[in-house]
Amino acid sequence: MPSTAKLKAVFYGDDFTGSSENLAQFHRSGVEGKLYLARPALEKVVADSHSYDVLGFAGTARALSGAELDAELDSAFSIMSRLNTAFVQYKICSTFDSSPTIGSYGAVLSRAAAHFGQRDVPVLAATPDFGRYTCFGNHFARFADKIERLDRHPSMSSHPKTPMHEADLRMHLAGQTKKQFVNVTLPMIRNRATMDECVLKSFRDGAGVIFDGVENADLAAVADLLWGRASTQPIFALAAQGLAQQLGELWARRGLLSASRPVNTKITSVEKLLVLSGSCALQTGRQIAAAEAAGWNMVHLDVAKIASDEQGFAAAHKAALEAIEGLDRGRPTVIYTARGNSGRVVDVEVPAERLGAIYCNIARKVRSAVSLPRVVFSGGDSSSYAVRTVGAEALEIAVFDEVQNCHVCRLDAPGDPEIDGLEVMLKGGQIGADDFFLRARKGTVHSVAA
Repeated sequence: MPSTAKLKAVFYGDDFTGSSENLAQFHRSGVEGKLYLARPALEKVVADSHSYDVLGFAGTARALSGAELDAELDSAFSIMSRLNTAFVQYKICSTFDSSPTIGSYGAVLSRAAAHFGQRDVPVLAATPDFGRYTCFGNHFARFADKIERLDRHPSMSSHPKTPMHEADLRMHLAGQTKKQFVNVTLPMIRNRATMDECVLKSFRDGAGVIFDGVENADLAAVADLLWGRASTQPIFALAAQGLAQQLGELWARRGLLSASRPVNTKITSVEKLLVLSGSCALQTGRQIAAAEAAGWNMVHLDVAKIASDEQGFAAAHKAALEAIEGLDRGRPTVIYTARGNSGRVVDVEVPAERLGAIYCNIARKVRSAVSLPRVVFSGGDSSSYAVRTVGAEALEIAVFDEVQNCHVCRLDAPGDPEIDGLEVMLKGGQIGADDFFLRARKGTVHSVAA
């Protein structure tokens, strides 16, 4: 295998919600992992590499471009490359969020080559358990009860930052990089000898490989091939959480995990829950509507008011006070900027970094006032910045929920009792059923009403 040391793989997540989900998919098989929320000292990472199977670096690359994107990647890759790990994953969104300018995978590959050298580049976006599928190079995602091609997906085709106008991943990548990619189709994957021959030839020719996948068995075959390949040729995988899930299962099957420990799957209920949503995804809008129908306290944070420094402080302060008042009265609270496309102000641009900082301040203020035990951050970009600035050094998975990917994470913030131990749940815009927020409060160990 690629390494006899404790550390088996390292990953960078291009947003915080996806990073925590990737860690959770490793965790479900008993993999011991840690996710850094800030850039740690190299000495700390090296020490942790002897104690964890997987180390992750949460980032914000999905929302960045140009010099900012390069600087973000360099800050993580410079540390990751010093670990000399044969298997590196660049954790992508399973809806392939990227464009030639924002979150460009071409820029990612360029910076990766500078830090890690030339590596085989597999691409695996499929994550069947999340309703994400790739077939003959075209990518699909579930929306409500339908499976839609990405360029016809109601949310992804009109994403405000990275709209998907092309479902063929080869064509999509061709707009971002000159690197050639070969599609390994389902018939190839289901004939192992054929897949091996095609993949090895493609890698020898310097091409990347885009893998199809519609069932977990497809992804398991790909993970098995790539893990074996990494023993002789290092890997830099552009992959969603489906790869983490299958690698974890493979390591567990082969007895490669040093300690077998039970995975907690029971979410305790909490009386007080705060949801901070910066998502304009249609599915998040449905989840907000379900919370409102259940009698939750709803607080609208007007993006037009937080766009300027002068009004932003007052609007955020007012939202925090309304949340505190609602929670004191026993009403879980949702603070939101949009409800799907409804309420979205398209001519007002509020950087995700600014919204994240506002939500971070609100979370700290509310937790201090009402002893808040759990917060849900919804929206990939804004939640990334909120968690990055909240002051925690790292997080680990406390509870894995395989039913709705409603995982509970626990923040590690030594020296900051206001944040240390806070439970957070990080939700991407498209993730979860309509009752996601209700479940986040009610849990799977019931003691409070929805």
